[in-house]
Amino acid sequence: MLWENLKRGLLRISGGREMSALVDQAIVSGANFITNVILARSLGPRDFGVFALAWMAVLFANSLQFAFVITPMMSVGPKQEPADRPLYYAAVLVQEIIFALICSLAVLLAVRLSAQHFPRWDVHGLGIPLSIATLAYLLQDFVRRYLFSTRRSKLALASDAVSYLTQLPIILWMAPRAHFTSQAALWVIALTSLAGFVVGCYWFEPIRLQFRALRAIFLRHWKISRWLAPSAFMQWSSGNLFVMAAPFYYGAAAAGILRASQNIVGVAHIWFLGLDNVVPAEAARRMHSKGLDASFDYIKQILWRWGLITLFFLALVALFPSLWLKIYGAKYEAYGYILRLYALFYFVVFFAGPLRAGLQALEYTAPLFWSYLAMTGFSILFAGPFAKHLGLTGVMLGMTAAQILFQTIVGAGLVLRVRRMRRDFLLTPPVEV
Repeated sequence: MLWENLKRGLLRISGGREMSALVDQAIVSGANFITNVILARSLGPRDFGVFALAWMAVLFANSLQFAFVITPMMSVGPKQEPADRPLYYAAVLVQEIIFALICSLAVLLAVRLSAQHFPRWDVHGLGIPLSIATLAYLLQDFVRRYLFSTRRSKLALASDAVSYLTQLPIILWMAPRAHFTSQAALWVIALTSLAGFVVGCYWFEPIRLQFRALRAIFLRHWKISRWLAPSAFMQWSSGNLFVMAAPFYYGAAAAGILRASQNIVGVAHIWFLGLDNVVPAEAARRMHSKGLDASFDYIKQILWRWGLITLFFLALVALFPSLWLKIYGAKYEAYGYILRLYALFYFVVFFAGPLRAGLQALEYTAPLFWSYLAMTGFSILFAGPFAKHLGLTGVMLGMTAAQILFQTIVGAGLVLRVRRMRRDFLLTPPVEV
C-alpha cells in the first residue's frame, strides 16, 4: 500500500516522467542503509562512530556543493534557451571540477589537523582515502543532479546504479575479513563513485567554453549562492553541533548510536531526496512557463501528499523502535527512545524541501541565510548544555527545536515574498499596445 501511494504520488508530481527519480533514490538510500548496517555490525559502535565522524566531512563538503553549484544549476538551468545551453553547462562543469578539487584538499588538511588536536577520535590514516572519497562523491553527485535538472532521470539512475550497486557487494564481501577497516570502506566508496561519475559524463551534452560566459554565469550563480554559501556553513554547524556534542561528552559510541538511528528513519530519503531531484527544477520551469500561481499550486500538492506519506512511515518506525534497531545487533536495541525522537525530527525536516524549492524558483535565498543564522545561534547556545544535562535525548530535542525555528523563518520569508510580488503586480499599470 505504501509503495502504491509513493508510485501514484510521484506519477502525479511529474506527469509520469520521473518515476525513475523514485527508483533512483531507492537505490541510493537503500545502498547507503545496507552499507551502514554492514559497517555498524562489523566495526562495532566505537569504530563505526569514527567512520560516522569522518563521513561528516564528506557531507559538509556536499552541503557546500549544493549551495555553490547544485542549487544555482537547478534554479537557472531549466530556464536556459537551447542555444545557450552549451555555454551554460560548460561553465557549470568547470565550476564543479574546481570546487571538488578544493574540497578534497581541504578535507585532507582537516583530517591531519583533527588527528593532531583530537587524538582520541582516532582518525589518523583516514586522510588520503577520505580526501579521494570526497572528490569522487562530489563529482558523482554533481553529474546525477545535472541529469535530473536536464530531465534525463533514467540516465541519472544508470549512473547511480553503477556507483551504488557495485559498492554494496564489494563492501559485503570485504566486511567479514579481519583487515576490514574504515579506510577500506572509504576506498571502495571512492572507486565506485568515480565509476558512476565517468558513466554520467558519457551523457553530458555538448559544451562550449567561453570566458565571457564563464564570468556571466558565475555572477548569476553567485547572486543565489551568496546567501546559500554561508547558510551551508551554518546549516552544518547548527545541525551537527548537537551531534558533535554527544561524542564530546560520551565518546565515539554515541555518534554510532545516533548514526544507526538516523539510518533507519533515513529510508525517508528515498522521497526526500527524490523530491529534491525534481521539485526545484520543476517549480522553476512552471514559474518560467506558466507563472507564479502554477508553481506554488504544484508545491502545495507536494506538501500535502508527501507530508502524509512521511507521517505514515515515521509513525510506523516510532511504534516499533526496538524491532528496527535489532538489525544492528543487540548493543543498539536499548536505544529505541532515540529512534522515536529521530522520527519526530525527520517529520519536521520534511517541510524544508518544498519550502526551499519555492525560494529557489524565485531565485530568492536570503531567508535561508537568516534561518540558518538563527539555528546556528541556537545551537551554539544550547548544544553543549542539552547534551551534558539531558544526554542523547537532549541532543535530539535540541536538533528538533532548531529545525522548527528554521521552518518558521523560511516559511515566513516565502509567504512575505509572494505577497510582495502579488502586490507589486497589482500596482504595476498594464502596458498599452
